[in-house]
Amino acid sequence: MSDNSEDIIRKLTEDVPDGKATFPAEEDDEFNVLLDNFIQSELQNIEEEKNNTRIMLEEPEPQPIGKNASDEEVADSLEQAEQKLYTAYRNYVDSIQAIADSHNLSAPVFHIKAQVLYPRYTPSLGNLISIDVLQGWDTMFEAFPDDIVKIKPNASDEELLDFAEQHTDENLQMAVVSYVEILFEIEGCEISYEKRLLEYEHKKIEEEIVAEHKKRGERARKYIKAIEKKKFPINAERLVNGYFKTASKDPEGSFKALTSNPAIFAPIEFDKIKPRFFGLIKPTPRDGLVYNRKIGNFLKKLKV
Repeated sequence: MSDNSEDIIRKLTEDVPDGKATFPAEEDDEFNVLLDNFIQSELQNIEEEKNNTRIMLEEPEPQPIGKNASDEEVADSLEQAEQKLYTAYRNYVDSIQAIADSHNLSAPVFHIKAQVLYPRYTPSLGNLISIDVLQGWDTMFEAFPDDIVKIKPNASDEELLDFAEQHTDENLQMAVVSYVEILFEIEGCEISYEKRLLEYEHKKIEEEIVAEHKKRGERARKYIKAIEKKKFPINAERLVNGYFKTASKDPEGSFKALTSNPAIFAPIEFDKIKPRFFGLIKPTPRDGLVYNRKIGNFLKKLKV
């Protein structure tokens, strides 16, 4: 929450008798200016957040909407989750304005247009919707003080819907029902937003795994080629693949084993060791140990 929003909340709650805010005319004007400045700042922050989120998630730029497009046309361009939220919000706004008209009250200024929700919802938008919703409740309280005061501060959705069903004023019914729908749809948009983040993270992890696998494959091929070039009496492919398999779990220990005793990963092949002295002396286990050490020293110095 920004410092401005905290100032607004303090302004709303200080010197409030019986849960009802009262402002002298000058303080009321000062508060409205403060609120308007805060909302305009938040609207700018929302646009920045949407753009930053799009860039972060590597999503394509949204299709431009015509400058003369109506609010209804923009609403039709929204994703399903945002459309549902905006429909609930518009129903709430229309109900509050109808209540204000029927009771000769000044309707609050509402700030959310479909354009604010395009192309996608971001968390900061929920703060602005909350401000509008709270102003709507002030209007409901002014018009129906004896009824609204009966609603518990922590009323559940079911209790709010029961209240709406039992009341006789259709505008109040619609306002309360729409309020519950707004809460539900905001939660849906939040889930959708988090899902996009998780899908992006999952995609990036997959890309990193594929890139790492490719990188390890290329490195393994270089190891194999270098070992085969030296014509050591050992299966280079089996040696390298065995090493990389264990290195994924214990890199340090596997490299130490590779350079000190490579035969752990692939046995020395005695049939590839040439007999000495014109074929008179056949290879012995000692020759295997010598080659095992030579291969280890070679791999210790090998840079690929």
